[in-house]
Amino acid sequence: MKLLASDFDNTLWFEDHMKDEDVKAIHEFQKHGHLFGICSGRSLSGILRPSKPYDIQYDFFILLSGGLILNKDYEPIFESQIPISLVKDIYEFTGKQNMSIVHNDVTYHLNTKFQDHIFDHEIHSFNELPFTHIQAFSFHYQDHELDLAQKMTRLIIDKYGHQIEAFQNNQHIDLAMKGCSKGKGIQIIEKYFHLSHDHIYGIGDNYNDLPMLDAIQHSYSFDYAPLPVQKHAKTIVSQLSKCILDIEK
Repeated sequence: MKLLASDFDNTLWFEDHMKDEDVKAIHEFQKHGHLFGICSGRSLSGILRPSKPYDIQYDFFILLSGGLILNKDYEPIFESQIPISLVKDIYEFTGKQNMSIVHNDVTYHLNTKFQDHIFDHEIHSFNELPFTHIQAFSFHYQDHELDLAQKMTRLIIDKYGHQIEAFQNNQHIDLAMKGCSKGKGIQIIEKYFHLSHDHIYGIGDNYNDLPMLDAIQHSYSFDYAPLPVQKHAKTIVSQLSKCILDIEK
């Protein structure tokens, strides 16, 4: 039995759809007795909602950049908590950059800069949050502000790296509690399923996938991924279905 952990955005999900070949390959992969799951910075609902039309039954979920890990029945294998006081400090440090906060699978948006966006759970102050800890949070920049996101990621790590993990994902910065990452999530899943390291595979397209790609022997990325990301992967493919075919050959 082999296990494939897949990133979601721009790996399996592309703006508003999944590719038919990828979905078919996943179904065949699982029919052959293998395990397929998601390794993403998204929350559970952020995976399940867009996946619903495609009838994919994920075998596991590494969510929130490793801050929450669930089995196929959505039961927690691992979860972390971040003090809201630390979140506030980092928010101020970024100059009150547009952000989202995840707590119990609900995403709250503190929308201070992108006035053209409307969110389901929009807040205007931390005082509107009735809890002391959260599971993960992210900062969001505009599409053309990749350099700003990259710079702020480095600044956050320099100042708060002893308390928090920060991962750039295109124009976004995903943050998780210290010690959490997609790579650590892979290690936890490997032990949970009692699999050997040689039976673990992973695929991703961006900088936040590097901890996952570096944690496994059989790492895949795409020919459209940034070149520095491609250098961390053992095999380069054009799409997810090609990865699955390569694993099963």
